[in-house]
Amino acid sequence: MNSKIYQLTVTGLFLTHIGAFEILAQSGFQTLNKQEAVTLALNHNFGIQLAQKQAELASSNTGWGAAGALPQVGVSTTVSNAVSDQRENPTSFIQERLESESLNGGVQLNWTLFDGMRMFANKHALDVLAEQSEGQVSLVVEQTIVAVLAAYDNVLIQLALEDVLRNSLSVSTERLSRLESAQEWGGARAFDRLQIQNALFTDSLALVQQGLSNELAMHNFNRLLGSIESTDWKLTSTLNQPVENTEWESIQASVLRDATAIRNAMLSRELADLGIDQAESGLFPMIQLASSFGDQRSKFAAGDLSGNGRSQNLAANLSVNFNIFNGGATRRAIQQAKIQVEVADLDFADQQREVLLLARTASDRMNAQASIYKLALRMAENAAELLEMGRDRLEFGAINSLDFRELQVGLQRAEIEVLLTQQAWSAAQLDLQRLQGFWNGTIELE
Repeated sequence: MNSKIYQLTVTGLFLTHIGAFEILAQSGFQTLNKQEAVTLALNHNFGIQLAQKQAELASSNTGWGAAGALPQVGVSTTVSNAVSDQRENPTSFIQERLESESLNGGVQLNWTLFDGMRMFANKHALDVLAEQSEGQVSLVVEQTIVAVLAAYDNVLIQLALEDVLRNSLSVSTERLSRLESAQEWGGARAFDRLQIQNALFTDSLALVQQGLSNELAMHNFNRLLGSIESTDWKLTSTLNQPVENTEWESIQASVLRDATAIRNAMLSRELADLGIDQAESGLFPMIQLASSFGDQRSKFAAGDLSGNGRSQNLAANLSVNFNIFNGGATRRAIQQAKIQVEVADLDFADQQREVLLLARTASDRMNAQASIYKLALRMAENAAELLEMGRDRLEFGAINSLDFRELQVGLQRAEIEVLLTQQAWSAAQLDLQRLQGFWNGTIELE
């Protein structure tokens, strides 16, 4: 990672005219894919903007001057004008009007030539701090992407659930229509009519409640995008199908190599190592160069007498300071720095273990949900076949209305289980991708 501000790059994702896109979004119903959704969120997330400003601040403090390696140069100028009238002063040795003018200019140079390599350790530490700030941007970006993609999938799931309930309502409506036709010929029973009406009411109520869930999901999605909550998007990306996970060894290697949390912990450990170098610099002498140049010009007048003067001064000092004893402060600083390194090592090991545990859990969840999804699909297919078979049996009186309703509800539950399992799988996949540092570089969303 370079010293510039961390910026996420997504292939085909960046929108050149964000402002124009916002105006379209606010005008009503617009299409939106996952790439565009992530772009909108990243451009409107205040957490990302704040982290980027903090990273800019850290990056601006990485120069050699901030590390104390560059000389300090100062320029000073003094102008003075004095008048002393001694003509009526009998005690004055010169009873004249005395006038004097002077112009003093000087340049001072102070430069630390050697400080036990502290300046180099300081420079390295400033670079690491800037990289840590960029790592914080990475974390906020990852969190935003995961939240947006999860919200996008949730809207798709809610819309799919609405379709399931609408299909169930269509079956109930068809049954009621058939019953009313049969009633005209005297072939319908009051029990069947009431049972079908209750099924129709139940499906209608579930559909109304699902409509509220759809609106809530869209509102939450719009809040993440930073757009108006009432904006109604037409989502063009589809839900991903579950896939078999890769080998754990491959996942483990990518997590240890690319996980943002582990990379930030590595930077903390590196910063702790630099603390030892900074503390050990106190064991070495400090060599400093001080140089100055002065130019003074003056003019003096006393009555009819006057004169000009000029003087120049050039000085250079090379000093060597070596601390023989400071009450053990240097030794204590070194010891404390070494303890900080041990703390950083423990924290790094703990961070590795924690991230690997989360990755393993996400991987297991992903594999389990993929298997459950296959089973749920088979159950939904069987339930659909049973419902079709139940239609014929209901016509011939082999089953009653309650039996057919049970088959109808079974298909509804099976299709809902497919969608919920798919959502759980997608959430596990997002967690695993985040822990693998999937959005650290250039990627393309599907």
